[in-house]
Amino acid sequence: MTDNIAGIGALERQVIEAALITTRPFSSSEERSKASSSLEQWTSSPGSTAASSPLDTSCWEAYINIIRISFATSHSSTPTTHSNEPSETNIIEKIAYVTSPSSKQQPPSANLEQQIQREANGAKLLLLTLFCSKIRREYIRLLREHVNLARCVFEELITALLSFGHGSQQQPNDNDTATLMRACCTAVAAVAVRSSSQQCLNEGVMKMILNCKTSIALSLGMNNGTNHVENSIRPFSPTVSLTLLADLPGEAQSRNDLPTADIEALLQMPFDATNMSAADAMLDTLQLSIGGFINGGGEMQDSLLCLTLKSLRKWAEVCKSITISRLMETSPSNSTTGNSFLSQLVALLSSQSEQRQWSTAHHAEDVIIQSADVLTACLDNTSDFCTQSRRSAVSSMLSSIQAPVEFLVSPLRNSEMHLWEDATVALSNLASTLAREEMEDISTCQLQGSFDLIQLLLELQAHPVHTVALPVLEVWLALQDIPTSDRHPSLAAPLYMQLVEVILNRIAFPPTFVSWEEELEIESSDFDEMRRMATDVLIGAYYLLRSAYLETLANVVTATSSDDWEIIEAALFCLCAASREACARVKSVANAVSSGRDSPVSSDGNSTALGLTQLVRSICSSPASSRHHLVLSGMCTFLGSYSTVWASSCPPQSVLEILAYLACAIPTPAATEAAGKGMRLVLISVGPKLAKAAASPGADPSSYNFISTALTQSMEAALSSCNATVMENVAEGCARVCVQLKDSSQTKTILTSVAMPSLHRCRSSLDAISASSSDNSSGHAASQVESATQTLISCLGVLKQLIRFCDASIGETHVLTDVLTAVWPVLKDISTNSNCRRNEDVLSRLFDVHSQLLNAVPTLIGPHFKDIISFIVQAYEETFCASALDYVSAAVESFDSEQIVAAAGLDEQSKSALFTQLLSHIYQRTFAYVQTKGPSECTQVIKAFFEVAQRYLLFCPEALCQCPELPSLFSLGTACLTECQGEIDSTRSALVFLTQFIGWKSIHLPATKVRVLRNYSSTIDNLLLQHGETITKSCIGGISGGAPQILWPSLSECLFAIMLHIISESPSGEPNAVLESWLRSSMTNNSLLNNSQNITSEIGTSTIQILCDLARQGLKSKPKAKMVMIDFGKIAKGETTPEALQAYSIT
Repeated sequence: MTDNIAGIGALERQVIEAALITTRPFSSSEERSKASSSLEQWTSSPGSTAASSPLDTSCWEAYINIIRISFATSHSSTPTTHSNEPSETNIIEKIAYVTSPSSKQQPPSANLEQQIQREANGAKLLLLTLFCSKIRREYIRLLREHVNLARCVFEELITALLSFGHGSQQQPNDNDTATLMRACCTAVAAVAVRSSSQQCLNEGVMKMILNCKTSIALSLGMNNGTNHVENSIRPFSPTVSLTLLADLPGEAQSRNDLPTADIEALLQMPFDATNMSAADAMLDTLQLSIGGFINGGGEMQDSLLCLTLKSLRKWAEVCKSITISRLMETSPSNSTTGNSFLSQLVALLSSQSEQRQWSTAHHAEDVIIQSADVLTACLDNTSDFCTQSRRSAVSSMLSSIQAPVEFLVSPLRNSEMHLWEDATVALSNLASTLAREEMEDISTCQLQGSFDLIQLLLELQAHPVHTVALPVLEVWLALQDIPTSDRHPSLAAPLYMQLVEVILNRIAFPPTFVSWEEELEIESSDFDEMRRMATDVLIGAYYLLRSAYLETLANVVTATSSDDWEIIEAALFCLCAASREACARVKSVANAVSSGRDSPVSSDGNSTALGLTQLVRSICSSPASSRHHLVLSGMCTFLGSYSTVWASSCPPQSVLEILAYLACAIPTPAATEAAGKGMRLVLISVGPKLAKAAASPGADPSSYNFISTALTQSMEAALSSCNATVMENVAEGCARVCVQLKDSSQTKTILTSVAMPSLHRCRSSLDAISASSSDNSSGHAASQVESATQTLISCLGVLKQLIRFCDASIGETHVLTDVLTAVWPVLKDISTNSNCRRNEDVLSRLFDVHSQLLNAVPTLIGPHFKDIISFIVQAYEETFCASALDYVSAAVESFDSEQIVAAAGLDEQSKSALFTQLLSHIYQRTFAYVQTKGPSECTQVIKAFFEVAQRYLLFCPEALCQCPELPSLFSLGTACLTECQGEIDSTRSALVFLTQFIGWKSIHLPATKVRVLRNYSSTIDNLLLQHGETITKSCIGGISGGAPQILWPSLSECLFAIMLHIISESPSGEPNAVLESWLRSSMTNNSLLNNSQNITSEIGTSTIQILCDLARQGLKSKPKAKMVMIDFGKIAKGETTPEALQAYSIT
């Protein structure tokens, strides 16, 4: 064995060896990576990206040689004898043999020869794939600059295809050969769609189609209609011809050098030699093919029939000229039999096909799939919409559904029997598309077969396979768009009553369902999607059926055995799907009754309310614990969804029973969140009703006790769930009920009663934390501290919600007075507990409670404010918790009120001094922290701090302007524009402050605050003069690619604020030299513009001019200025062209 191999150059051998290393399974990852990179780099030769670089013709020549030696004799029809060494003519195989470690480790054998052949085929496939990519990138230019070399490429690829057989030869007989043949076909198609002449854009496509037509005709023993074909054409095998035809549409679409219209022209424009379009010629060719192979005769004929249908499908998906009307026409190649494409496709999807003898089940299934996909694509193409020919085609298909043809029915039955899921999906798509696109005609049932199609769709809707049932939902939505007066009576209420039953059963859980982790029958994503998509259909069904819809589902809930829990749960889902619409109907009836008006919908609304209240009584009469956990969850969702109905139609006692039922459901894990949400909705809706009933003359004096008991039990049930979301939902609902009560003393009592369980748990958690923290070495103690801490955090969240939604004051004293008295010692103990002060989550929630108290009862908090703010600052210094700064923001805003200022024992002057000192102190601590950590590592603190600064500007500008740290604060804001490294929240917070501070004249402030800022305008001007250029550069640099696109509007506003401020201060109303200098230095700084080649000096100058013109027009032009800068950023990124700026220039 020698390494010298004749008939191949050094470059070609080097490329082949690299391909072998890349594809061999036993190559090391390092070897494979290095070889793959070298191949990619070599294939992407100079000239593939830049028009100014010369094409590397040596690369093309090397690929031509490789294609020649790969396929010249490899697959010739001459039988070869097996030998222990590769043939002299199979050069790639020989290189594989010489370089393979296996040839040195094993004696010659048939197994070794097969292994070497597989290695060689892998290398050939890789090289063909790379060559095809090169063709897509460079062939058009190669054809323009090196015509002979381009022709040589085409000829060698054609020769390679001919090596896979010609004329009537069989298809490739092994997987490797078939894969190589398909790769060759793709490469030839890529060349064909890029081959054109001055006379015809699609010359390459057309010649390829005519070649394929000749080849197929010759394989079928025909010679008619092929005399116009050039004598030089060498016929392909039918398999190659049909594969080529299938590849042409996809390759045409891959041409990114052409607009969409020209790509369509490639496949549809006329060709002089035949006076027909490429699509016409293709249809003629495929009709010839389908006529020759439709009757079968063996595996080869079945395979070729499938290939024919695949080619037709790919063309139909791309070509607008291939419509369902066009399929009805008889092509010239089939004029003698008179069979159209449509009739042949219908035959393949009918009982006639079921009686045909198929060579394999795979071919039988594939024919169904491809035929259905062809018809689906043509029906989706509405180019022939509203034409008589389309109507005739649709009428023909619909009438074929009935026996004896059984179009769609027969293949669906066959697919179900053989478990051909893909075929069933394709048939479902076809049936759904046919009904959806032709719904106006089908809905009248005037076309024979329309009702049969609807019945078929109902069967498909009930199918257990997700992808079969899902497309059908679109049909019912399309039917809903047809007025009932224009439909056949059977497609109104009767159909939708049947449809609701079908959907109910289809969306039900499997009877054996336990959890999604253990479920094997369906995917949770499919289940959720089906329910989500079915919701719109169910809403449409409710609008048609109204109370009958609810009555039917309520009967399912009450009459179905508990063993069939999945049906009950599905019925509850269907009820909830239409809850908003049903509640609106009940509310409209109630409004009509209260105003003394009777409406046509009153009877239905009364029936709706009566049916729902009967159902809720049935639900609440059974213990929650007796229900299946998913049914219980569904019932909780149902009770919440119809809360407005209970508020208007249920007596107070029934409402309390609903709340008790929901409280009993909370301990069930699967129903916990649904019960919490349901309880919140019920409490919000029934609050006014309970308050009115308790305050009405002659009301039972114990009514308030019942309300208090119900709310307290609800709150205790929520607390026992250990679910923070449920706790907060129930707390909000309880608070909303309390503030509705008319008796302030009862309100305070009940509110305190509701808050006490949380306060007790807070106290218990504090005791547990204190007791366990002394034993640091015990793992059990650490676990107890963690558990107690989480409980404390959750209970503080409950208190926050109670305070937040109790901001109403009834009478002389606030309703939160008693709660504040009870909660204050607990809050104080938390603030002094060292473990709590070290825990940022506890501190954050504690600060939230204090913020809500400050907002809700500022006059009650005023006397304690200095102590609170002292604690807040200390905690901030210890932890740098961003929530501490949020409290400062809330305090600055609250102290804009004279009442709280007075309550805190301050006057305006002392308030200003206090907040000036506060800002100075927290800035110093924040600056030191940011300087130590780095801005990008403490973005939440930066965000919160500049929100504080913004509140100072809006509510306490005197304290801000008097702050001695203001220059440093402004400097920090400027630095954060870049130092936060594009983090969105912190950068935006700094931008908002700088924008409003610089553009203070443009924000709406009370006159007193405007006077303060005017007094300090020189300070603001000096700060802008010092940092304006840096801010300008940061804004322009960020918009040109240095910042996330979501920040572009904020950056644009900041830049425009600078321009507007300077131009408005200029006596002439013109930009001064300083501003122009800032803008020009920014627009000409290449590194600032992220080295974007798209921003030229002309674009920069034009942008500056447009912005200055807009700034002269004042604040009203800010939206347009933002649009200009966003377009500027898109130009920098190459997402749009410079012409986008011309519209602004013209304006």
